[in-house]
Amino acid sequence: MRCPKDSCEALRCNQLLDEAEKLIDNQGVVSFRFAQIAKQAGCSTNTLYKYFESKEDVLVCLFLRNTTSTRIPVFIKENPQFNIYQLAVLPVLFTFEVVKRSPIFNILRVVSINSMFWQLASSEKIDVLRNRVNLFWSCIRQPIDNAVSAGELEATEMEVKELVQSLYFFLAGATSSYESRLMDEFYFTPDDETGYRHISSLMNRYRWKTPVTKEIMQEMTQKISAFLDKGEGKVRSCETCAEIGKRHHCREID
Repeated sequence: MRCPKDSCEALRCNQLLDEAEKLIDNQGVVSFRFAQIAKQAGCSTNTLYKYFESKEDVLVCLFLRNTTSTRIPVFIKENPQFNIYQLAVLPVLFTFEVVKRSPIFNILRVVSINSMFWQLASSEKIDVLRNRVNLFWSCIRQPIDNAVSAGELEATEMEVKELVQSLYFFLAGATSSYESRLMDEFYFTPDDETGYRHISSLMNRYRWKTPVTKEIMQEMTQKISAFLDKGEGKVRSCETCAEIGKRHHCREID
Protein backbone atom coordinates (compact mmCIF):
# COMPACT_ATOMS: atom_id res chain seq x y z
CA MET A 1 0.00 0.00 0.00
CA ARG A 2 3.01 2.30 0.26
CA CYS A 3 5.32 3.78 -2.31
CA PRO A 4 8.86 2.31 -2.62
CA LYS A 5 11.45 3.53 -0.15
CA ASP A 6 14.61 2.77 -2.14
CA SER A 7 15.81 1.91 -5.64
CA CYS A 8 15.45 -1.85 -5.14
CA GLU A 9 11.84 -1.49 -4.07
CA ALA A 10 11.23 0.93 -6.93
CA LEU A 11 12.54 -1.64 -9.40
CA ARG A 12 10.16 -4.30 -8.09
CA CYS A 13 7.22 -1.89 -8.04
CA ASN A 14 7.91 -0.85 -11.62
CA GLN A 15 8.04 -4.49 -12.69
CA LEU A 16 4.62 -5.06 -11.16
CA LEU A 17 3.23 -2.00 -12.94
CA ASP A 18 4.78 -3.13 -16.24
CA GLU A 19 2.99 -6.46 -15.94
CA ALA A 20 -0.27 -4.76 -15.01
CA GLU A 21 -0.02 -2.58 -18.12
CA LYS A 22 0.51 -5.66 -20.29
CA LEU A 23 -2.59 -7.26 -18.76
CA ILE A 24 -4.65 -4.15 -19.52
CA ASP A 25 -3.36 -4.16 -23.10
CA ASN A 26 -4.42 -7.79 -23.52
CA GLN A 27 -7.58 -7.96 -21.42
CA GLY A 28 -8.78 -4.42 -20.80
CA VAL A 29 -9.21 -2.44 -17.60
CA VAL A 30 -12.32 -4.30 -16.47
CA SER A 31 -11.30 -7.90 -17.14
CA PHE A 32 -7.82 -8.28 -15.69
CA ARG A 33 -7.59 -9.59 -12.12
CA PHE A 34 -5.45 -8.15 -9.33
CA ALA A 35 -3.83 -11.51 -8.47
CA GLN A 36 -2.72 -11.99 -12.06
CA ILE A 37 -0.15 -9.23 -11.64
CA ALA A 38 1.87 -11.21 -9.09
CA LYS A 39 1.71 -14.35 -11.21
CA GLN A 40 2.88 -12.51 -14.32
CA ALA A 41 5.72 -10.85 -12.38
CA GLY A 42 6.81 -14.13 -10.77
CA CYS A 43 6.36 -12.95 -7.20
CA SER A 44 4.08 -13.68 -4.25
CA THR A 45 0.80 -11.90 -3.58
CA ASN A 46 2.39 -10.66 -0.36
CA THR A 47 4.86 -8.68 -2.46
CA LEU A 48 2.00 -7.28 -4.51
CA TYR A 49 0.12 -6.22 -1.36
CA LYS A 50 3.25 -4.54 -0.06
CA TYR A 51 2.73 -1.76 -2.62
CA PHE A 52 -0.91 -2.01 -3.65
CA GLU A 53 -4.03 -2.61 -1.62
CA SER A 54 -6.28 -3.29 -4.60
CA LYS A 55 -6.75 -3.15 -8.34
CA GLU A 56 -7.76 0.49 -7.90
CA ASP A 57 -4.35 1.27 -6.37
CA VAL A 58 -2.62 -0.30 -9.36
CA LEU A 59 -4.65 1.67 -11.89
CA VAL A 60 -4.06 4.93 -10.03
CA CYS A 61 -0.30 4.28 -10.01
CA LEU A 62 -0.32 3.39 -13.71
CA PHE A 63 -2.01 6.70 -14.42
CA LEU A 64 0.44 8.59 -12.20
CA ARG A 65 3.53 7.24 -13.94
CA ASN A 66 2.05 8.03 -17.36
CA THR A 67 0.87 11.57 -16.61
CA THR A 68 1.99 14.45 -18.78
CA SER A 69 3.03 16.31 -15.62
CA THR A 70 6.12 14.04 -15.50
CA ARG A 71 7.10 14.94 -19.08
CA ILE A 72 6.18 18.60 -19.54
CA PRO A 73 8.95 19.84 -17.16
CA VAL A 74 11.61 17.97 -19.19
CA PHE A 75 10.24 19.44 -22.41
CA ILE A 76 10.25 22.99 -21.02
CA LYS A 77 13.79 22.56 -19.70
CA GLU A 78 14.93 21.58 -23.19
CA ASN A 79 13.20 24.62 -24.68
CA PRO A 80 13.88 27.62 -22.42
CA GLN A 81 13.14 29.97 -25.32
CA PHE A 82 9.38 29.37 -25.20
CA ASN A 83 7.38 32.57 -24.77
CA ILE A 84 4.23 33.15 -22.72
CA TYR A 85 1.90 32.36 -25.61
CA GLN A 86 3.59 29.07 -26.39
CA LEU A 87 3.56 28.02 -22.73
CA ALA A 88 -0.12 28.97 -22.43
CA VAL A 89 -1.16 26.36 -25.01
CA LEU A 90 1.51 23.78 -24.14
CA PRO A 91 -0.38 21.60 -21.59
CA VAL A 92 -3.37 21.11 -23.88
CA LEU A 93 -1.31 20.38 -27.00
CA PHE A 94 1.11 18.12 -25.11
CA THR A 95 -1.73 16.01 -23.73
CA PHE A 96 -3.30 15.67 -27.17
CA GLU A 97 -0.04 14.33 -28.58
CA VAL A 98 0.45 11.86 -25.72
CA VAL A 99 -3.10 10.53 -26.13
CA LYS A 100 -2.49 9.97 -29.85
CA ARG A 101 0.52 7.82 -29.03
CA SER A 102 -0.81 6.03 -25.97
CA PRO A 103 -4.49 5.05 -25.89
CA ILE A 104 -3.89 3.31 -22.55
CA PHE A 105 -2.95 6.66 -20.98
CA ASN A 106 -6.31 8.13 -21.89
CA ILE A 107 -8.13 5.06 -20.58
CA LEU A 108 -6.25 5.31 -17.29
CA ARG A 109 -6.95 9.05 -17.10
CA VAL A 110 -10.69 8.64 -17.59
CA VAL A 111 -10.92 5.77 -15.10
CA SER A 112 -8.63 7.17 -12.42
CA ILE A 113 -10.24 10.59 -12.05
CA ASN A 114 -13.76 9.15 -11.80
CA SER A 115 -14.81 9.63 -8.17
CA MET A 116 -16.65 6.29 -8.12
CA PHE A 117 -13.29 4.67 -8.86
CA TRP A 118 -10.59 6.62 -7.03
CA GLN A 119 -12.50 6.59 -3.75
CA LEU A 120 -11.93 2.81 -3.67
CA ALA A 121 -8.15 3.27 -3.69
CA SER A 122 -6.06 3.49 -0.52
CA SER A 123 -5.74 6.86 1.20
CA GLU A 124 -2.06 7.19 0.29
CA LYS A 125 -2.74 6.71 -3.42
CA ILE A 126 -5.67 9.15 -3.26
CA ASP A 127 -3.42 11.82 -1.74
CA VAL A 128 -0.86 11.39 -4.53
CA LEU A 129 -3.57 11.40 -7.20
CA ARG A 130 -5.15 14.57 -5.83
CA ASN A 131 -1.76 16.28 -5.79
CA ARG A 132 -1.05 15.27 -9.38
CA VAL A 133 -4.43 16.40 -10.70
CA ASN A 134 -3.96 19.79 -9.07
CA LEU A 135 -0.41 19.97 -10.43
CA PHE A 136 -1.76 19.62 -13.95
CA TRP A 137 -4.36 22.34 -13.31
CA SER A 138 -1.43 24.46 -12.17
CA CYS A 139 0.40 23.71 -15.42
CA ILE A 140 -2.54 25.28 -17.24
CA ARG A 141 -3.02 28.19 -14.85
CA GLN A 142 0.60 29.25 -14.23
CA PRO A 143 1.31 30.49 -17.78
CA ILE A 144 -1.98 32.42 -17.72
CA ASP A 145 -1.01 34.08 -14.43
CA ASN A 146 2.42 34.85 -15.87
CA ALA A 147 0.82 36.41 -18.94
CA VAL A 148 -1.29 38.69 -16.73
CA SER A 149 1.77 39.67 -14.66
CA ALA A 150 3.76 40.43 -17.80
CA GLY A 151 0.98 42.56 -19.27
CA GLU A 152 0.43 40.18 -22.19
CA LEU A 153 -3.09 39.39 -21.00
CA GLU A 154 -5.62 41.70 -19.40
CA ALA A 155 -7.89 39.57 -17.21
CA THR A 156 -9.54 39.61 -13.81
CA GLU A 157 -9.14 36.77 -11.33
CA MET A 158 -12.58 35.47 -12.34
CA GLU A 159 -11.65 35.61 -16.03
CA VAL A 160 -8.42 33.71 -15.37
CA LYS A 161 -10.39 30.96 -13.62
CA GLU A 162 -12.91 30.86 -16.46
CA LEU A 163 -10.17 30.51 -19.07
CA VAL A 164 -8.31 27.81 -17.13
CA GLN A 165 -11.51 25.82 -16.63
CA SER A 166 -12.52 26.23 -20.27
CA LEU A 167 -9.17 24.88 -21.47
CA TYR A 168 -9.26 21.93 -19.06
CA PHE A 169 -12.85 21.02 -19.80
CA PHE A 170 -12.26 21.26 -23.54
CA LEU A 171 -9.19 19.04 -23.19
CA ALA A 172 -11.05 16.44 -21.11
CA GLY A 173 -14.02 16.32 -23.46
CA ALA A 174 -12.00 16.28 -26.67
CA THR A 175 -9.59 13.55 -25.58
CA SER A 176 -12.42 11.35 -24.29
CA SER A 177 -14.36 11.81 -27.53
CA TYR A 178 -11.26 11.22 -29.65
CA GLU A 179 -10.53 7.92 -27.93
CA SER A 180 -14.11 6.61 -27.86
CA ARG A 181 -14.42 6.66 -31.69
CA LEU A 182 -18.20 6.52 -31.31
CA MET A 183 -19.27 9.87 -32.71
CA ASP A 184 -20.00 10.31 -36.38
CA GLU A 185 -17.97 12.98 -38.18
CA PHE A 186 -21.23 14.91 -38.50
CA TYR A 187 -20.84 15.66 -34.77
CA PHE A 188 -17.11 15.39 -34.13
CA THR A 189 -14.05 15.86 -36.33
CA PRO A 190 -10.91 14.52 -34.59
CA ASP A 191 -8.18 16.49 -36.34
CA ASP A 192 -5.58 19.07 -35.32
CA GLU A 193 -7.05 21.90 -37.38
CA THR A 194 -10.39 21.66 -35.57
CA GLY A 195 -8.61 21.53 -32.23
CA TYR A 196 -6.58 24.63 -33.05
CA ARG A 197 -9.73 26.54 -33.94
CA HIS A 198 -11.39 25.57 -30.66
CA ILE A 199 -8.36 26.54 -28.59
CA SER A 200 -7.95 29.84 -30.43
CA SER A 201 -11.60 30.62 -29.87
CA LEU A 202 -11.30 29.92 -26.14
CA MET A 203 -8.09 31.89 -25.71
CA ASN A 204 -9.00 34.90 -27.85
CA ARG A 205 -12.25 35.57 -26.02
CA TYR A 206 -9.94 37.31 -23.56
CA ARG A 207 -7.78 40.41 -24.00
CA TRP A 208 -4.36 39.12 -25.14
CA LYS A 209 -1.90 41.69 -26.45
CA THR A 210 -1.29 39.37 -29.41
CA PRO A 211 -3.90 36.83 -30.60
CA VAL A 212 -3.16 33.14 -30.06
CA THR A 213 -2.91 31.77 -33.59
CA LYS A 214 -3.02 28.44 -35.37
CA GLU A 215 0.60 28.99 -36.42
CA ILE A 216 1.75 29.19 -32.78
CA MET A 217 0.03 25.89 -32.04
CA GLN A 218 1.28 24.16 -35.19
CA GLU A 219 4.86 25.02 -34.29
CA MET A 220 4.37 23.81 -30.71
CA THR A 221 2.78 20.56 -31.87
CA GLN A 222 5.75 19.87 -34.15
CA LYS A 223 8.20 20.44 -31.30
CA ILE A 224 6.18 18.25 -28.94
CA SER A 225 5.93 15.50 -31.53
CA ALA A 226 9.69 15.55 -32.15
CA PHE A 227 10.33 15.42 -28.40
CA LEU A 228 8.05 12.41 -27.92
CA ASP A 229 9.46 10.67 -30.99
CA LYS A 230 12.96 10.90 -29.50
CA GLY A 231 11.74 9.10 -26.40
CA GLU A 232 12.69 11.71 -23.81
CA GLY A 233 9.04 11.89 -22.84
CA LYS A 234 8.97 8.30 -21.62
CA VAL A 235 9.71 9.08 -17.99
CA ARG A 236 7.83 6.26 -16.31
CA SER A 237 9.20 5.22 -12.94
CA CYS A 238 8.33 5.28 -9.26
CA GLU A 239 11.27 7.62 -8.63
CA THR A 240 10.03 10.17 -11.16
CA CYS A 241 6.49 9.89 -9.82
CA ALA A 242 7.70 10.49 -6.26
CA GLU A 243 9.80 13.48 -7.28
CA ILE A 244 6.98 15.11 -9.25
CA GLY A 245 4.60 14.35 -6.39
CA LYS A 246 6.59 16.64 -4.08
CA ARG A 247 5.67 19.65 -6.21
CA HIS A 248 2.45 21.54 -5.79
CA HIS A 249 2.42 23.89 -8.77
CA CYS A 250 4.21 24.46 -12.04
CA ARG A 251 6.21 27.41 -10.73
CA GLU A 252 8.42 24.82 -9.04
CA ILE A 253 9.24 23.10 -12.34
CA ASP A 254 9.79 26.09 -14.61
